[in-house]
Amino acid sequence: MIKLHPKIFECLIKSYYYAGYYSYDYFLQTLEVLPLTNKFGLEQLKEQYRKKLKKETDGITQKNLEEIESIQWSLKEKQGMLYESLYGYVKSSSNEDIYRLLLVLLPDTNFKKMVFDKWNCWGENVKDWHNNLIHYLEICGIKYDSEKRQLISSEEELDIKKIIAKSDLIDIKFEDVFYKNLNQEINKCYKFGAYTASFILSRKLIENLVIDILKKKFPQNQENLDIYYRTRDARFHDLTILLKNFEERKKEYGIDEQTIDEFFKLIKPFRNTANSNAHSIIVWGEKETLDKLQIEKMAGLLVKVLRNT
Repeated sequence: MIKLHPKIFECLIKSYYYAGYYSYDYFLQTLEVLPLTNKFGLEQLKEQYRKKLKKETDGITQKNLEEIESIQWSLKEKQGMLYESLYGYVKSSSNEDIYRLLLVLLPDTNFKKMVFDKWNCWGENVKDWHNNLIHYLEICGIKYDSEKRQLISSEEELDIKKIIAKSDLIDIKFEDVFYKNLNQEINKCYKFGAYTASFILSRKLIENLVIDILKKKFPQNQENLDIYYRTRDARFHDLTILLKNFEERKKEYGIDEQTIDEFFKLIKPFRNTANSNAHSIIVWGEKETLDKLQIEKMAGLLVKVLRNT
């Protein structure tokens, strides 16, 4: 992974001053639209200010409070409150997110020319922010191809284009409508940073694939039904039982036994989570943690077994 120069973060934050004083709206909209790992909490930032303001203005009407808030928040922006928060956010972002942000801002003609003046609200000269950004990227071994609108790394093993393109948790073309829709929901949650929801839905995907594999190999009859279905409760077994029954019968899948073994090497984190009671759900709050589970690979192995069964 390339270590980005600290000046790159500084240039990115100064960029929203460059197209005019109020152009930070564009910057915030860009952060909101892009599928970034974490969203910038502007509302949370303002809410912190509201709580403090309410204590200082006890007894006034809500309308007056909103007027004071509007005026004083504008002053806070001028004093750099928003700048500092944005800088902290960008600095803590992953390289992948920074690359996505750069590929939106660098080609934008509004951010290459001076619209009003060359000074930001702190009295800093930011006329050369774009050239400086390109300069510090090159120091890090990253070049921007303006014609192709691509970031290119001097490190052969690092393909920035592929890094940015990998925005889905599971990139599998499902033929079945149920799996296709479920996969879309999983990826949507993943893109918006709802990693616990993405994990739970992924677990449901794995569970249903295992059920279909068992049902296909062991058609529904009095003898086979108990392998995947709890007749007494009129519902399918929980994932832990399904996996146990699947693993015990892996030899009956012939040439796919090795594929099944590979799947079971990866499935351990899912087996260790509690069954579907909501109060027992494990929280997966970080993208890196979810990525390490290799859910796409697990699902791919199961799809292969299902097609061969």
